[in-house]
Amino acid sequence: MCFFLVCVLAAPAAGISVSCSTSAGGETVGSQESFSLNGSTSLQESLLLGSGSISAHRQSEGKGNNSLKQSLTLPGRMLQNDIKSQGEFASSTTSAVSGQWASIHQNAAGTGSMNLELRGRKGDTDAGQEASVSSGSLRSSQSLSAAEGISASQSTEIGGQKGRVLSGALGKENVLLAEVGFSGEGSLSARLTSGADEKTLSQGHVAIDDTVLLDDGSFEAVSNEGEGRIMGMAGARLIGEEGQGIGGFDLKVMNLARKEKRPDRPEPASTAGAAASSGGSYSSYALTGCRWNVRDPQVQLYLNPIGTPAGISVEASKMAIASAANTWDDAVRQNLFADGETVIVDYTKVVDNPFPPRGQEVMDGYSVCGWKSLGANYLGLNRWWADGQIVDEYNSILETDVWFNSDFLWTTDLATAWSTGRIDLESVALHELGHGIGLDDLYLLPDGDPRKNDLQQVMNLYCAPQRELGNGDRAGVQKLYDNRRFSDTIGIYNPQTAMFYLNYFNQPGAADYSVNFGPTGMVPIIGDWDGDGKDNIGIYNPHTAKFYFSYFNRPGAADYSVNFGPTGMVPIIGDWDGDGKDNIGIYNPQTAMFYLSYSNQPGAADYSVNFGPTGMVPIIGDWDGDGKDNIGIYNPPVLSNF
Repeated sequence: MCFFLVCVLAAPAAGISVSCSTSAGGETVGSQESFSLNGSTSLQESLLLGSGSISAHRQSEGKGNNSLKQSLTLPGRMLQNDIKSQGEFASSTTSAVSGQWASIHQNAAGTGSMNLELRGRKGDTDAGQEASVSSGSLRSSQSLSAAEGISASQSTEIGGQKGRVLSGALGKENVLLAEVGFSGEGSLSARLTSGADEKTLSQGHVAIDDTVLLDDGSFEAVSNEGEGRIMGMAGARLIGEEGQGIGGFDLKVMNLARKEKRPDRPEPASTAGAAASSGGSYSSYALTGCRWNVRDPQVQLYLNPIGTPAGISVEASKMAIASAANTWDDAVRQNLFADGETVIVDYTKVVDNPFPPRGQEVMDGYSVCGWKSLGANYLGLNRWWADGQIVDEYNSILETDVWFNSDFLWTTDLATAWSTGRIDLESVALHELGHGIGLDDLYLLPDGDPRKNDLQQVMNLYCAPQRELGNGDRAGVQKLYDNRRFSDTIGIYNPQTAMFYLNYFNQPGAADYSVNFGPTGMVPIIGDWDGDGKDNIGIYNPHTAKFYFSYFNRPGAADYSVNFGPTGMVPIIGDWDGDGKDNIGIYNPQTAMFYLSYSNQPGAADYSVNFGPTGMVPIIGDWDGDGKDNIGIYNPPVLSNF
């Protein structure tokens, strides 16, 4: 027995739902739909309900805000189809479901803002396709089916201020996902297919402004490795009739084992941070979900100068890139990039073509900067590779490469950049290297996000030369690499033997490192004496008022020693001025006076203050998270803190 239903809506319809189900042979299938339609929107649907099967055809068109949701269910499987639009739209959808298979085929088009999402699930596997546009137009043909496995595809054309496509598959063994988007007036063309069963399948291509950024080779590049692999790319685009505007693009392709966590785009930083009068907001940063997961990564950069534009020398290019790298180093307590010779000139290092099919993405273990003719749209590009190794929820970056477009006029002289409009190499390198350490573009954020309009950040649009980081740039890189994010671990000191025992992992058992330092009976002190991001040992002799530091945790004579204050004091250690180096101080429990030195030099204190009653125990900490340590006291008899 079959039932044929026709539904016509041509008036405002909010919260309308249509549901039906049917059974045959002990198996039940169902269809659920919900609509929230503008008054100008019309919808017509015909539905055929058979014994154990449902088929439907739906047509809709209109203006304003509209939402159409659909799901098909069958034993062990589910298909979902969501359309959201703000502006004019039209769609034609055909769907069918039975006890063994289900499918959705759809053509949709719209102007204004529109989001399309198809997703299918079978057990713990799924596959899907997404497409969206803001302030533009979108036309897409999409398909989704579920039988033995799940498969999804899209053929999409987008034009406007912002567009994005996503193709993903989650199999029993791995997840394979690709995401490509642009910001600023542009166009995107995509032909993508994804499928999931035991393993995953993704293939196809995506082009932005008629330049292919992703193809089958991109998926192969992340799939040929035995372990998880992620490839990301981002860059600036020149837009407008005369190329006076700046836009951007980003790309991410990943292949990770199911046991590894998929690095979703991290939640945005709070937008409630205070805005500074200079440097913008401290909240204006975004993260890719990847970083170099080691202390002091010491990333060695190479420069292949082949193709360097006329007017700038190889040495000047090298110095500009090195200066940009050192700017990021200065913002954190680590050498993110190699100390000493930060950039090595090497004509043999490969500068491949980043655009397939003319080039093929290859990770060769070298982080190379170079020049390439990239056409009229792209100013600079960065591509980074990461693996499935996760530390504190961040995937581990392995390599980062930077391209500068030799088709433009460049300079390494700041005054020339300002007076002539030539592109400042150091400013662009500063932005692109930011991608290589885990920072994302701000101009790709949603339109309502206040960070997108904070143009004082290097990780926003290139509007003019900018060689200094904004407050948000600093906050973002410090969130990733400030050594305080790498946990301190425990250790003990035996005053009877003058032995330090250090534990690197807060685990029971033998010490990971032990060292004898100084005479017995001393007071142990710990601090980052040289600002390298690592704490080292030291001792204080209360009988002589002398501090002794070891810079390398090794036995023997101290690397530095200094007398400070009178004898019989309590030593205190802290970064009083936020320069990344710990300094000495003393506390006099008889007078409740703190005496601080900002430079570990003998003589009078740089700052002194009376705090609390006498006879207390001093405590030190960065109580407000501003990067500076402050004083406190503890009263053992009454167990209270001030």
